[in-house]
Amino acid sequence: MSMEPQPGGWSPQLPPPSQGAGAPAPSGGGRGIAVVAAVVGVVVGAGLASGAWLLFGGGGGAVGGSSAAVSAPARLGDYYRYPDLAQVRKRDGQSGDMTEMVNRQAKWDKESSTRLSASRDGAGAVVQQYANEELESMFSLEVVRSPSPSPQYVSYSDPKYLGVDKPPDEMVAFGPVSCVVRNDPSGQTFVVNCLRTSGDLTVAVTHVNGDLGGKPEAVADVVNEAWSQLG
Repeated sequence: MSMEPQPGGWSPQLPPPSQGAGAPAPSGGGRGIAVVAAVVGVVVGAGLASGAWLLFGGGGGAVGGSSAAVSAPARLGDYYRYPDLAQVRKRDGQSGDMTEMVNRQAKWDKESSTRLSASRDGAGAVVQQYANEELESMFSLEVVRSPSPSPQYVSYSDPKYLGVDKPPDEMVAFGPVSCVVRNDPSGQTFVVNCLRTSGDLTVAVTHVNGDLGGKPEAVADVVNEAWSQLG
């Protein structure tokens, strides 16, 4: 099951939506690219509207879930929780007041945590935004004390028919972590989410921005780091 990035707006690293259905279709070798561009545009638009809840679903019935509270790790490799990031940047002499940004994100994360828990019949959950010190890469960690289907679902499309090397949407696995990625017609790959799950815990990294967004294996490493601290 796939999960889409950026609930608040268009992610700058994602491909723009395609032209409308009325745009003339190119002939010959351009046919495949035109079809993929249309598919990617539709999927991205739908994903932005639906948001993160595609990952965890909204039907409840959290078999194996637990209502025990869960806390986000203070640090995941080079990435810090937003509330801690301001202190790290100040300590290292980085300029800029992050108070407004931190307070706003804390409010959003709290509401997202409540929604995630509610989607799993009250299972313990936390949503926390992270970024590196330079604010060059950011992501959302989503943890819930409930299992999730794995490997994740992505819709099927035939890359040969579309005239491309990879399908627009693809699931790639790195050990116990499954990642949903979107392959742009230009050849770039963007991470939608990476997830690891067991009988009573799901850890996911979503809404990935910056350089990290083009590195599925690196995102999977972040998931494993969080898993090692929470499992």
